[in-house]
Amino acid sequence: MESELKQGSPASKSTNPFMAAPTAKKTITLVGIYIAVVGSIVQSSTLSTLLPVAVGEIGGLDYYSLASTLSGIVSVAVMPLWGYLGAKNPAIKRPLFTASLLVGAAVIFARALAPTMMALVVPSTLWGFVSAGIFVLGYSMIRDMYDQKKAGTYLGACGTMMAIGMLAGPVMGGFIMDVASWRIVCHVIWPILLAGGLMVFFGVKATKEETAGMASASGKFDTSGTIAVVVFLTALISALSLGTSFAPFGGMASNVLFAVALVALVALVLVIRKKQGDAIIPATALKNRNTLSFGIANFFCMFSNMAVFFFLPMYVITVMGHTATEAGLVTTVYSFVGLFLSPILGRMIGKAGNARGVLSFGCIMRIVVASALLLFVAPDANIFVIYVIMVVAGCYNSVQSSAFSAGPQIQLPADIRVQGNSIIQVGQNLGGSIGTAIYTVILGVMGVVDGMPVALTVSIITAACALVFALRLRKLAD
Repeated sequence: MESELKQGSPASKSTNPFMAAPTAKKTITLVGIYIAVVGSIVQSSTLSTLLPVAVGEIGGLDYYSLASTLSGIVSVAVMPLWGYLGAKNPAIKRPLFTASLLVGAAVIFARALAPTMMALVVPSTLWGFVSAGIFVLGYSMIRDMYDQKKAGTYLGACGTMMAIGMLAGPVMGGFIMDVASWRIVCHVIWPILLAGGLMVFFGVKATKEETAGMASASGKFDTSGTIAVVVFLTALISALSLGTSFAPFGGMASNVLFAVALVALVALVLVIRKKQGDAIIPATALKNRNTLSFGIANFFCMFSNMAVFFFLPMYVITVMGHTATEAGLVTTVYSFVGLFLSPILGRMIGKAGNARGVLSFGCIMRIVVASALLLFVAPDANIFVIYVIMVVAGCYNSVQSSAFSAGPQIQLPADIRVQGNSIIQVGQNLGGSIGTAIYTVILGVMGVVDGMPVALTVSIITAACALVFALRLRKLAD
């Protein structure tokens, strides 16, 4: 807490030049981050509708899930790297953020030109740079510029930006796909990412010397650990995603992939034990109760979420026979509540100094919503019933965006905040990637109609796991 007081006091202006920066520069940076968040969510909220439409035009159903899962591998590697570099030299956060958004803009532009599904999948793997830029660097930049109470409010407002992206993305994207092309949707998204990155670049600046007092004295980056993580995830996700197509479960290729994943996981554990605080997943940060609880809760929240967020629109299109616009509305109505609730939740977290109550409420709502969908989703279901359920789901969507943006910035000690946050965001990407791959297996083996109830049951179980770890969160000691 002493470092918190140091950052927030007038005497700390030389220690934290970001907090002492002109208001106009802070505003430019904040708006740039918000724009980047909107662009990122527009992309993710349209992807579940865009991919089925793209498959209908260019084929490649067997590669369907790889378009979203492989990017998680890159983000899991880049997030700790960005966290390490940002902790070592806080002045580098701004250019790294901009570079991440430029990579994202290039990915979406390349996606718009893809002649085949594989040509769409390959550049999409680099989307992980955007996640790392926003969730590791962007959020910590907001915390650098403002004290705890203001940061809680502004970080909570990131949830409003997510809600805006999810409101605009699915309906706009679905309508454009119905009347024009999924490629046009991509040409709408990449300029948004470009604008956000450039605004941050021209926002608050500081030199390495000016931020020396904020820098962490961490050691070298863990290259061997990074390789182990990438190999583990690549093998595991490839085995799960291709198990019903090109690498059938029980076959030689599938067995080799699972074996490689196991060896890489063992290697990662050995690296963490040996390098401790210098590992890609720092043992010192993992020993912090809040870091571990946030990270595991984030993993299970995202794992639970993908059954609804990624596969429900596909169900609406392929099983219920509705249009891309109608499927887009499934995720659009999911965002209404977040327009006003996310900033309130962020402020509550900042005031209480603890995200436990907010996150626990969100986990309970996940269980309620998944149970309702399990009861009502069917090929002949009324689409408006699903819309109503998804409006209620907006409560936990608001919790997701506010608890994992504001919570870690409030509840982690300053000396492990950047790296601890990177671990928490790694949990999110692991949950999203592995969850999507496993749900793909369920729907691939059982079919979409019979597999959806199983996927929703798994969603309920993982939401309950998230609740267990949410309850472990504790207020940062004074």
